[in-house]
Amino acid sequence: MLNPSDLKPKYPGVPVTVSGNELVARSVETRITEGGIFYPITPSTEGGELYQEAFAMGELDVWGNSKIAIECEGEHAAQGGATAFAVTGKRAVNFTSGQGLAYAMEQYYHAPGKLSTMVLEVGARALTKQALNVHCGHDDFYGALDTGWTMMMACDAQQAADQAIILRKVNELALNPGMNIQDGMLTTHSERTYRSPESELLREYLGAPDDTIDCPTEAQRELFGPTRRRVPEMMDLKNPVLLGPVQNQEHHMNGVVARRNNFNEPILGFIEQCQDEFAQLTGRRYGLLQEYKINDADTVFISLGCAAENIEAACDYLREQRNASVGSIHVNVIRPFPETAIIKALRGKKNVIILERTDEGMAGDNPLARDIRTALGKGQEAAKFGGVLPGITPEETPRIFRGSYGIGSRDFRPEHMLGAYEFATGQTKRTDGKSAAEGETYFTLGIDHPYAVISSDTPSLLPNGAIAVRFHSIGGWGMITTGKNLGEIVGNFGRIISERTPTYDDHGQLEDKLFIMANPKYGSEKKGAPTNYYLTVAPKRIQVNCELNHVDVVLCCDPKAFTHANPLAGINKGGCLVWESSDTPEEAWHRIPARHRQYVRDNNIRIFILPGFDIAREATGREDLQLRMQGNSFLGAFFKVSTFLNDHDISEEQYHDVVHKQYEKKFGRFGDAVVESNMKVMLGGFEQVQEINIGEIEDADTSNMRNPLLTPNAADGIEMIPTSGCEDSGCPSCSLPEGQERAPLQTMAKFDSEFRNDLGYHQPAGALASVGLMGAGIGATQSKYVARRETPVYIAENCTQCMECITACPDTALPNTAQDISTILVTAIRNYVSDKEQQKNLLNEVKGLEERCRARMVDNVANKAKEPFRDILRSEINQLTGISVTARDEFTRIIDQLPLAYNDVTAIFRSVEKKNPGNGGLFSIFVSDLCKGCGECVQVCGEHDALRMTHETPEVNAELATAQVFSRLLPDTSQKFLGLYDDDTPEDSREAALRNHLMVRRNYEALVSGDGACAGCGEKSVLRAVASVTEAYMRPIFHKKAKRLREAATELENNGLLKLAALKARSKEEYKWFTWSVAHTILGLGGENDDDTAQRLAKRGEITDQEIVDALCAVLRQDAFNHRDLQAIDGRHSNGMSVMYMGAHTGCNTVYGSTPPSNPHTYPWMNSLFQDGATVSWLLGESAMLNHARRSVVPERLASALLTRKSDVSSHAEYFTLTHLDDTMMSDEEVREMPKTWAIGGDGAMGDIGFQNVSKVVLQNRPNVMLLMLDTQVYSNTGGQNSDSSNMLGGYDMNQYGAATQGKLVEKKSVSEALISGHGSSFVAQVSMANSAKTYRAMLDGLEYRGTAFFQCYTTCQPEHGVADHMSADQARLIRDSRGMPEFVYNPRGGELQQECLELKGNPSIKRDWWEHEYKATGEKYNYTVAHWAVTEARFRKHLKAIPESSTAEFIHIDDMLICITQQDVTHRRVFDESHPAYVPDFGVYFKAEIGGKFKYFTVSRQMILFAVERRKAWRMLQSKAGVENKDYLAQRALLAKVEKGELTRDDLLNRGNKLLNKEVATVA
Repeated sequence: MLNPSDLKPKYPGVPVTVSGNELVARSVETRITEGGIFYPITPSTEGGELYQEAFAMGELDVWGNSKIAIECEGEHAAQGGATAFAVTGKRAVNFTSGQGLAYAMEQYYHAPGKLSTMVLEVGARALTKQALNVHCGHDDFYGALDTGWTMMMACDAQQAADQAIILRKVNELALNPGMNIQDGMLTTHSERTYRSPESELLREYLGAPDDTIDCPTEAQRELFGPTRRRVPEMMDLKNPVLLGPVQNQEHHMNGVVARRNNFNEPILGFIEQCQDEFAQLTGRRYGLLQEYKINDADTVFISLGCAAENIEAACDYLREQRNASVGSIHVNVIRPFPETAIIKALRGKKNVIILERTDEGMAGDNPLARDIRTALGKGQEAAKFGGVLPGITPEETPRIFRGSYGIGSRDFRPEHMLGAYEFATGQTKRTDGKSAAEGETYFTLGIDHPYAVISSDTPSLLPNGAIAVRFHSIGGWGMITTGKNLGEIVGNFGRIISERTPTYDDHGQLEDKLFIMANPKYGSEKKGAPTNYYLTVAPKRIQVNCELNHVDVVLCCDPKAFTHANPLAGINKGGCLVWESSDTPEEAWHRIPARHRQYVRDNNIRIFILPGFDIAREATGREDLQLRMQGNSFLGAFFKVSTFLNDHDISEEQYHDVVHKQYEKKFGRFGDAVVESNMKVMLGGFEQVQEINIGEIEDADTSNMRNPLLTPNAADGIEMIPTSGCEDSGCPSCSLPEGQERAPLQTMAKFDSEFRNDLGYHQPAGALASVGLMGAGIGATQSKYVARRETPVYIAENCTQCMECITACPDTALPNTAQDISTILVTAIRNYVSDKEQQKNLLNEVKGLEERCRARMVDNVANKAKEPFRDILRSEINQLTGISVTARDEFTRIIDQLPLAYNDVTAIFRSVEKKNPGNGGLFSIFVSDLCKGCGECVQVCGEHDALRMTHETPEVNAELATAQVFSRLLPDTSQKFLGLYDDDTPEDSREAALRNHLMVRRNYEALVSGDGACAGCGEKSVLRAVASVTEAYMRPIFHKKAKRLREAATELENNGLLKLAALKARSKEEYKWFTWSVAHTILGLGGENDDDTAQRLAKRGEITDQEIVDALCAVLRQDAFNHRDLQAIDGRHSNGMSVMYMGAHTGCNTVYGSTPPSNPHTYPWMNSLFQDGATVSWLLGESAMLNHARRSVVPERLASALLTRKSDVSSHAEYFTLTHLDDTMMSDEEVREMPKTWAIGGDGAMGDIGFQNVSKVVLQNRPNVMLLMLDTQVYSNTGGQNSDSSNMLGGYDMNQYGAATQGKLVEKKSVSEALISGHGSSFVAQVSMANSAKTYRAMLDGLEYRGTAFFQCYTTCQPEHGVADHMSADQARLIRDSRGMPEFVYNPRGGELQQECLELKGNPSIKRDWWEHEYKATGEKYNYTVAHWAVTEARFRKHLKAIPESSTAEFIHIDDMLICITQQDVTHRRVFDESHPAYVPDFGVYFKAEIGGKFKYFTVSRQMILFAVERRKAWRMLQSKAGVENKDYLAQRALLAKVEKGELTRDDLLNRGNKLLNKEVATVA
């Protein structure tokens, strides 16, 4: 008998518990390649991140070579760069998915002809079709089948990693590039325990790229001779050639066809050779096909990717339970297609079921089925005529069934596979009643569709003894990270268990005793949306990769889960639910919905509660971490409530040690404090989880966690704009105006019937599903209750109506208004007092009540008293004798719940009252159910204390909802309360008053929110600014135009016939051309030229004057209706058509704002791809311009000419103008009235990949095109990669801090600054919500400008910047004040010199290098640099080290250091030269900061100083362009000149440089 060691493969691999992306990128590609060239795209982004991390950390490949890591401007550029790198003789890798393949497609075709040997790692993803989807599909790589690349497919991550190695060797033998494909999300993000290759394996198996090898083919020997370099240097300075020539008719086809025999045909042989060599070394064998139990099978499944494992488990089930002869084939090699292997495997089978993650409805079959049919057809030809392929007779040929499944990671369940088998074997029919017996062979799985099949048998297919865990959470709460950590921790326990009692397989490898499968489920929304995570631990390999409907433990960190889901669903008998709750055990039972309690009893479910939020809050003071760390408590709870530790004899010491090591691995780069905090939370979960007693079925049900709101009387007769929180008011939405119609697909009802009808996975695969659209503004009713832990409560007595909270709120969650006192009283009486007679009595008392209340209010204001209005009113109402107790209670009950401010809202009450006694009003802020609880409103309110974060309770929720419903019953804010803001002409308003435009409901709700943006999202506040300012500017223009058009129509109706008769009598020529103009532009009778038009008119016959007048009047009135009375949004007020289009580059804003069912936009919005949103918007604008000219300007011009001109009413020249009208021939007023178009994108979209598009559009200077760049300075949507707008400190996933680099040495790219030079005459502004009024003014000025306007706005991204949810506005202010991103406005109307157009107002200390700030505690002045800003954001933590005050003498002060350095010192790298005066010691410079009222001292990295120099230089450039003289700069130059002359030493500057500078400033003329 052989010893296990004799059977053990040479390289069995090292066990690791990781995801598919990690295994392929970290365990393989970073270790065998010299260059990673990539671009972030989900789900392959992580590959690039891991590669860049390896580069940043200075890691080498297994041959000791360093590497490069390049994040290009797009997938197209990345693929071109990777090919170029590869043909220089280097091993290269690229990572991409989905649209990335499609975008780079043209790059793939030319790579084989250049003998590239690179590998493209693909995380297969569904292509954007009718809608965007970031999950698994196969249509991306199917689109590349004809590119000439070798293509291999993995069924799991182990195969993907192994094939990355095998394919690399194949490519280098075949001299052909290859794609290594794994299923996106399902495999790339699925965690298990795998085998990482040993370094020696990689070296022995692959060899070094510069090895000399024998040429393996005749073609290669013809080209290279008998030997060649393993990776040829096609681009070689020593042997120069031209790669990629142009070939004409005589050459091109030759080269195309010659690849077939010279390069393509040997590839399958190389694959089999390399697979065999790999198997001999590792024991892991892969063939062209992976066959499972097919020898005796009469029915065979064929699939690609991770579905194969699921199918194999289904085959086992069918064999065991039904005695079925069934097997499975996974196709490992897609190109070249292995026809011989397919024919041999399928010969004699009865049925073949081909399952594909795509559906090409317009093709004869899906791609894999086409290839298999072709192979079998060629096999039949071979049987008849002979040939190289094996023959197969018709009798031996199986019947082919083909189905689509799992597109976009659609769940692929056991019942789907069983249903496919049943359909193929005649046991079931499709939903439409068709069967295999009727000749049908196509079916679909997992959706509600006529062609769907499904089995009634629903087994779990999990191994016996498995523990299945389901997590319920909310995006941003850390549960996905917790799930990953739990998977890796259990994997580490598995190694301990295996090594404790070792057993070995046939190859002598240590057998695993524990197997893991873990995968997340979440959508494209950001924070606030429900998420799930699935984890299975079993004693055997787990083959099922789907959502788990049979689970043992549910970990639910969402306290409100029962309000939108059922966490108890699918829990096995005796299973456990661990639920986030700070309630008592008795209260927690009441939170379980009554409808689920019987299930709990019948199945002996154990329920545990855990105060995870409280535990996390105790562990860390960092608010941005508290939510994310909460999940760790559930990790601890899992090990407490499950029997896992006892079952596997894991000691407490081992348990703590393994968890701590995992946290060090995961969080160690953030510092020991973060590791220990996570550990504390985990232990807290273990200790504090508490089981509750199961109560009675009939116990109180408080599961909805809301109390009923107070509803208006006769609510069914009150039309109300729909918004979240008001659904239970009983009020219908606003009806359509008479005569207006709307198609079903444009209605809320149609959308809701499919997307908001609790259909979940069972949404019909019907017509609406096939069209990518969402209704406008539907996010308004999308409650964010589930995302809130706390909610802001308005303290009316403390409010000053500063509007800071309103402008900062990103979620349209603070609707506000000012009203007359009488309006509040009358609204309350009419809608909440039930007795009609008592209503009349109270209404008669309103005048007196108001006068008496007002007198007391005036007295309170004068005496600075804080008496609430409700108390004043209650005391006055109690004096009334003719009012019943019931009516009085009803009246005061509603008033008690209203937030009514007067005490300190000077502009609403005191000032108005002083100027016009009896007219002072009440101001209110209503907290909407759209609130996500970010707390930014509370932060900006600050010491005013008018808003406080309060724990969300049913009582608070009901009161807020009641007040919100009441607010919808009120009229809009009157002009008299808007102060110096002019609602009719906002562009003429005082800048400081512009915030008041948000008191007008139509403006405030121009963006309705209800979307999936992160809590506190900095982008959202700016997006709302764009929407609200454009609405505020354009709506009055629209309404004025409507009035003017109606007046013209009326005058035409009264006098048009007389005018036409007079015109005809006076000038037949003018009459003719006027008639022609109307016929052509209004009646649609124009032709392609005058002759053609004449013929059309002659054929039509005489057009009477009455017809001309009627036609003009109809068009004018319709246009007026469109501008004033049309209901643009289903269910909302009829206020005219939308004032703008928006086109978006892909990014955070498109993802969180475009995921059903939450569209926050109330205007036409078109999502495009990453790079071309600007171009899309430009073309939308061109279309709008044409519509405006034809449908609006021309009819009004014709009416005006007829009604107002006494001569020259019309002519051939004017006819030509009217029929060719564009903006060049429009008046300023006509251009102002034109609908606007906004292009929206992030810094990556507009500054990197789409900069070329942006540059093109800005240069056009179109008068109705606006562009907004939401500048987070990082690729937020893909998880935090570097953009050219990123600063030099890095900290991002593709610009990391490590031993080899502290960040980039590239200066920050400022798109806005680039556009003020060399881009024509566009309006450009760089602003932020740090000064909302300035931002509003800039936007108004941009809208007023007759040309394109571009806005670059800094927007805080809390997850990537490492700041708390409520800090968005504060961080925007700090980056501005530190010169990190100064604000400016460039208005070309100022003149033709830059200093005439460029304005820096709003930045502090405009004439100095830095803002001269003061410490609050001492009043001491200091320079506020970028280092002072950086200390407030966790992303920069590695650049800062805290030091005691006592050690500051050992370091150089930052002010002194900066005087020694110029940007040229950085460019010439003198800052690294210790002998140079500009040398910067790493962490040798310090600064002093005031944090939380205390002074703290920090040393900074060298990179921080270089960043400060770069930002100072950028600020100086702006100053010079604006004509601002900076004496600091002149003084620094003078000091450096003195050092150069020897008049001063470097030490003089380092010791007292700032003092010398200030002294020099005083002497500068």
